[in-house]
Amino acid sequence: MPLSDYEKAIIRRSLGREPTRAEWLVFEAEWSEHCSYKSSRRFLKLLPSEAPHVLRGPGLDAPLIRLGNLMVSFKIESHNHPSAVDPYDGAATGVGGIVRDILTVGLRPIALMDNLHFGLPNDPHSRWIARNVIRGISDYGNRIGVPVVAGEVWFDESFAINPIVLVTCIGVGKLEDVAMGEASPGDLVLIIGNDVGRDGMLGSSFASKVLDKDESDIGAVQVGNPLLEKLLIDVVIELRSRKLIKAIKDVGGGGLATALSELADQFDLGIEIYLDKIRTREHMASEEILVSESQERMVIVISRDRLSEVEEVLRRYGVGYDIIGVLTDNGRFIAYHKNNVIVNLPVKFVTHAPETNYGIKEPQYLSRFRIIPELPKVQLGEALIKVLSSLNVASKEPIFSLYDYEVGVRTVIKPGRAGAAVLRLLDADGGDSRLGIAVKSDANPRYSFLDPFIGAANSLAKAYRNVVAVGAEPLAAVDSINVGNPEKPDRYWYFVNSVLGLAWIAHELGIPIVGGKVSFYNESPNGNVIKPVITVVALGQVSDVSKVVDGGLTGDGSIIIIGNTLTELGGSEYLYAVHGFVRGIPPRPRPKDEARNSRAVLKLIQDGLVSASMDIGVGGLLTTLSKMALINGVGFNIDLSKAPVDDYGIGPDAIAFSETNARYIIEVKNEHFNKVISTLANLGIPFSVIGGSGGDDAIVHWDHHELMALRLNELEMAYDSLWGAL
Repeated sequence: MPLSDYEKAIIRRSLGREPTRAEWLVFEAEWSEHCSYKSSRRFLKLLPSEAPHVLRGPGLDAPLIRLGNLMVSFKIESHNHPSAVDPYDGAATGVGGIVRDILTVGLRPIALMDNLHFGLPNDPHSRWIARNVIRGISDYGNRIGVPVVAGEVWFDESFAINPIVLVTCIGVGKLEDVAMGEASPGDLVLIIGNDVGRDGMLGSSFASKVLDKDESDIGAVQVGNPLLEKLLIDVVIELRSRKLIKAIKDVGGGGLATALSELADQFDLGIEIYLDKIRTREHMASEEILVSESQERMVIVISRDRLSEVEEVLRRYGVGYDIIGVLTDNGRFIAYHKNNVIVNLPVKFVTHAPETNYGIKEPQYLSRFRIIPELPKVQLGEALIKVLSSLNVASKEPIFSLYDYEVGVRTVIKPGRAGAAVLRLLDADGGDSRLGIAVKSDANPRYSFLDPFIGAANSLAKAYRNVVAVGAEPLAAVDSINVGNPEKPDRYWYFVNSVLGLAWIAHELGIPIVGGKVSFYNESPNGNVIKPVITVVALGQVSDVSKVVDGGLTGDGSIIIIGNTLTELGGSEYLYAVHGFVRGIPPRPRPKDEARNSRAVLKLIQDGLVSASMDIGVGGLLTTLSKMALINGVGFNIDLSKAPVDDYGIGPDAIAFSETNARYIIEVKNEHFNKVISTLANLGIPFSVIGGSGGDDAIVHWDHHELMALRLNELEMAYDSLWGAL
């Protein structure tokens, strides 16, 4: 979004003069919605971000979480607009950018996750976007040697033109290796990595407006070089380990205009740079050099007396570099080009865009989506096949099989076997350790469309449960809020209520939100606006990775449901896949039940009493149990009438497909059965034994009446429906 007349007036009045062309571009980059958060930051302050284990929260490139004698960082980034215009490069450079964010704290990137939202694959344009986004992530991640270990894919017609492409990176290192950042006047400023071209020109401004019909902004999409990124990872880790770097900054959205001004602001300093000292791959005007977002570049700050050591390392790795300037004590951002001053601005003025407040109004059309009409009867087996084969439930193996998810030998639970990924960490001396982390990202655009407060809260609750279900204690979260044009009151209403929902449940669950991203303007000129995507990534600590469990039934065990079920079909996959509509109120968040039930599940897993575990989410109880059966090819025989309920008029369809929160399915072997039952009873947890595992059939009763008997291969055919669709 270009600068408004109001913002231009503020700039002229504050400077007392007309800015140069280069200065206008600096403001356009740094005051863009993408960089400044000018219409979102007052609400984002409501999110809790502090906890004893949080060493650094939001505000800089990456947060820091303490796990024993190790430090972990995780960060999420969106690359929506670039992926809409150039899916392959847009997605690939999204991976590169988030990896470099983790490098800014000096940690080694160890894993990636993706959250992808596409139009329906029967639409050729949507299929083209999906295929190339997936290929871009796969190619870049595989080539830099960082595994893509988990993710989520959602299909909806609202993403046909505007895909939502989110990538999360996780990094780890020793506490003494962390680059917390320090700088003094006289320190040298270097750019390391790629040379500069016209790709990615003013990409931050491009991301802060509605997409053009003619895709004329193709030049705003960066082009990645994963082989150079791999060198950057290695060189930064060595420079950091030898204490040669004082501060690190990624050159991302806004290019050098943003990176250098924010770097100086971070240390309450000024900065002087010489643009003609920067390598370019083509002839470029000085202001183009300033705002280009060419990839694989980082800014480092070093002491003048360590320059020769830094140069030796960079040359040995073959990584190009430019010594472009120094930090000063005058608080100004000054840029020269061939001895001409083209930028001379107060740093604090550049980095503190004035807040923009828009009107807030609930969309009138939502009222007609509130009521669920009377539903026709459908046989349970027929309904289950439809839900299992629906695009948002079906196995995502056709996608994750393209990723190298085991490189680095840290992956404990592979994709498809559980909701969360589990990664083994190394101890502070680089040896084996039982310590690990679990990570999971979740979003449900249908929930957020019907009620953004509930939808956002449920995103965190679902990610929280996924982490617990493998045996990890939730520690922190990051979020990504993706909505339409904030200048329209009904679009801004979705954003505001999403933040309020996240803030509420994060407080209730005691989970700090340590970072995030807001992406506005996800709509087209013809009025096509996305369903809101409020993604939450939860991070949990695993004290002993040998005790984690996945979701695969093992056989000859009892199946226990933890948590009450209510008739909550609003926004459910059952309503959409079986009855063809999106209606109702999404399942109510239940933070007290979440915390209580999660503590019980975590204790049972840590005590070695659970052989399989999965949280109940999209598709409900029967869908989740079917997925658990298909992991190892082990069937089940259950009685739905025995499920714990908090709604005594509830029928079998609602018990089977309701998406009520705070519930888990666990499988328990006979030798542990009595101890599990007594533990749950003593803790006051609502639970019920509904049947057992074994065989190769999926059999469901209601009391003494058989509702369904299907072979597992019938379920597998439905669950594998995505093969061929892309």
